[in-house]
Amino acid sequence: MSPRSNRPSVREVFLTEVRRPEVYFYTSNDHKFLQARIVFAESGLVLRHFRGRSEPYAEDYSLGRERLLTAALSEILASVGKSSLLFVEDTSLRIEALSSTEDFPGLAVKEWFGRTSFAQLDEQLRALGHNRSCVVKSDIALHVPGLNAPVFFHGETAGAVAMLPPAFVESIHYPWLTPSTFNGWFTPNGALKRLGEMDFEESCQWDFRVRSLLALIDRLEEYCAALNLPPQSYSRRDDRGRVAKQESLFDSPQFKTGQRVLVVVGRTCAGKSTFGERARQVHGAKWIEASSVMRSFMDGYDLRQGSSFELARSVLESKGYDAIARRIVREMIDDSDLDIVITGFRTFEELEVVKAEWPDSTVILVDATERTRFERHVMRRREAEPGGRRQFGENDKQQWAFGLLRVAEEFADVRINNEGALQEYCDQIDAILTRQSSGRPSGIYYGVAPRHRREHNQLYRCLRALQAASRPLSCDEIQLATAASGSEILHNNANKVLKRVPELARRLEATGERLRYEIRNAGRAYIRLMDALS
Repeated sequence: MSPRSNRPSVREVFLTEVRRPEVYFYTSNDHKFLQARIVFAESGLVLRHFRGRSEPYAEDYSLGRERLLTAALSEILASVGKSSLLFVEDTSLRIEALSSTEDFPGLAVKEWFGRTSFAQLDEQLRALGHNRSCVVKSDIALHVPGLNAPVFFHGETAGAVAMLPPAFVESIHYPWLTPSTFNGWFTPNGALKRLGEMDFEESCQWDFRVRSLLALIDRLEEYCAALNLPPQSYSRRDDRGRVAKQESLFDSPQFKTGQRVLVVVGRTCAGKSTFGERARQVHGAKWIEASSVMRSFMDGYDLRQGSSFELARSVLESKGYDAIARRIVREMIDDSDLDIVITGFRTFEELEVVKAEWPDSTVILVDATERTRFERHVMRRREAEPGGRRQFGENDKQQWAFGLLRVAEEFADVRINNEGALQEYCDQIDAILTRQSSGRPSGIYYGVAPRHRREHNQLYRCLRALQAASRPLSCDEIQLATAASGSEILHNNANKVLKRVPELARRLEATGERLRYEIRNAGRAYIRLMDALS
């Protein structure tokens, strides 16, 4: 191992560059996650936790390490989406005297250790000539959005089974350094102690999992550098496969003048489609409707089964919550100077993709009361709904479940109050698209997004506390966590803030236990988007 690989060390690129990779570790093993989080922190990078309540994936050991991890990632990504850097890890063991061409116990080390005592293993090894050699291995599979196959990393440590059973106590601060796992039976080659009885600093030199984690961090260091490349370091391919020339630092750059990307969001019948239609017909803009793109993903789905909301949710869960935006960016944008109007986004991940591609894009929230929107719904003679306005309200809540619409005003650059007649609304649209600076019609509000004041945003800070804890927190615990990072949010205020956004934080109530909240994936995406836009 190289000197740097012996111990985690800070990578300067993680501390100095503007963009840093957001990495998630999917595991149900808290001790394993704690070890990985410390290794990441020592390297200057934050590690997030996707916690599995049970075994996070089916483990078919007959597949072998890489195929098992590939299958595991496929199973996980089908439920959490494909838009994040996410990895899984598996540990395996080869005891030389008990192995043939195949490692024993191999990937089944956890089950084997659970049914085998030290005395039993010692007796077996003595009977087989006292060969106590073994190798502990750690394998990581990393999902990188945009790549079809995982990226693999491997670390291993050779050593021997100790001569005597362990007689030391578990580390309080580093619980994976314990006599209760194979770490307590295993002495690395060249070491004077079992791995489990070392302190953290010493164990880093020998730990098999640290080695695979550092190999992963080496790669993430490269990704971080690539995320921050200056524009002259890459070129972009358009949707017809042509590579557009990237201007050099020494060229006189020619920028497109006037082109804008407008993302129009709002609830059902607020006026999104009318905005897009007006932009296309009157102003010559390119209009892309997200629901139309959604339908292009529905091959293979039985459209007769379930509601449109259930179908949309199935597509997004299987393809990724950013799938629609990724298709728009990659396949539907040409190199013309036309304004681009995108309507109908419902997830934070979709907005993330667009903001990454077009940082100066404008988010427009079209708003109207439920009564006004229901009247428009009835006038359009859409499908009859037995529940009337009540059912219309329930459908609203289904759309909120994707996350973005509940808090859309926090990301909006412009808000349109669309309560008047159609011509009034068309005048509002025209004023925005023609950049009308004086004499604008009423009902248009600019600069509405409060995203530059995150330190005073109670929802953001509560979700931040939940994400940092990587476990459910009571409102009292949220109060303590926010006090440690700034002004405290009183427990009753934390409850009020989180109760109104069930799409972002799950409310956990159990008889005899304090109320707790747990961050959802949509809550994590909200934090990422707030951080990026700030």
